[in-house]
Amino acid sequence: MRTILTTVGASLLTNARRDEREHDLANYLRHTPADKASAETNSLSRLLQEDDRIVFLHSDTDEGKLCAETLRSFYSNQGYQAEVVPVPDLNYTESRFKMRGLRSLVATMIKQIQNECKAGRKVLINATGGFKAEIAYATLVGLLFNVPVYYIHEAFRDIIEMPPTPIKWDYSLIADYEKFFEWIGTDLRPSDEVERRLRGLSDRDKIHLLLIDEEGYTYLSPAGEAYYHAYRGNILSQPGDEVLLSSKARDTYQSADPSTRECFEHVLRNLSHAELRRNQIESVRDGDCLVYPRGHRDERVVFYEQDGKVYVCELTRHSDQSYERLIAGRVLRANYSDFTPWNG
Repeated sequence: MRTILTTVGASLLTNARRDEREHDLANYLRHTPADKASAETNSLSRLLQEDDRIVFLHSDTDEGKLCAETLRSFYSNQGYQAEVVPVPDLNYTESRFKMRGLRSLVATMIKQIQNECKAGRKVLINATGGFKAEIAYATLVGLLFNVPVYYIHEAFRDIIEMPPTPIKWDYSLIADYEKFFEWIGTDLRPSDEVERRLRGLSDRDKIHLLLIDEEGYTYLSPAGEAYYHAYRGNILSQPGDEVLLSSKARDTYQSADPSTRECFEHVLRNLSHAELRRNQIESVRDGDCLVYPRGHRDERVVFYEQDGKVYVCELTRHSDQSYERLIAGRVLRANYSDFTPWNG
């Protein structure tokens, strides 16, 4: 069974008002060809298959609710499973539409996708209804969650499909600052407090690209919301590869103070996920091992991969010069032994 998430605009209401003979939406819908009644019916007439389920996502307005309820009733009478889901704060006033409405749309879509996938249904996004900004973010959600997106303008004859792409997304920014994104993703945060947390971070400018400031508060932008939840759904929900520590690495781990150990644990958890380490590794200058992560991080893990497992040779840091001392000589995996599983 398929589920079609359909954004709802006001074209049904607009088109019905143009028809001077019709003042009842339901009657107008019953007596007007699907390709002319509304943007939603036009696209659905080309998408629907037997046993499809339709979820109409409507704005937080009386007009949006009216159009969605009319469409739900129309398709229910045709034998389809149909329901309406309101999108909080999506009401098209300039500020709230830009700031909260689109973020709410993204969050609502992601929740629906996750629920439908758990139920074993294939999900499609029909992003024809609504404003162009909604189409853009619906497409972003589709790309991040591997869901095909469809769009058709009322004047077009053919529907446009934007299929899932084999792109491997780089989630390293979210992974590196996971605690920050978890903190800001749960509520509005005072902007001055956000700036204090970001002060001194080498990636603060990149992080700011995923944030929005409004009336003294900062929170995730619509793109940031999509990106963060894709990280949680595509990375954190998946089991990582087995990580094993050499006797040297385990000694370092066990003797570290609680704060340092926590930092190493965070890096090791990220290291276990192939998608995270793929874009953040570099080779040791003189040796046959790899280093994770690259960039402006204090912790540096020296490791190698074999048979789907991650073998950690050394846990080092820049702050105590242990990394610099290590790479001053040759770093060979043959020099490390007694690997045991890390159960962090």
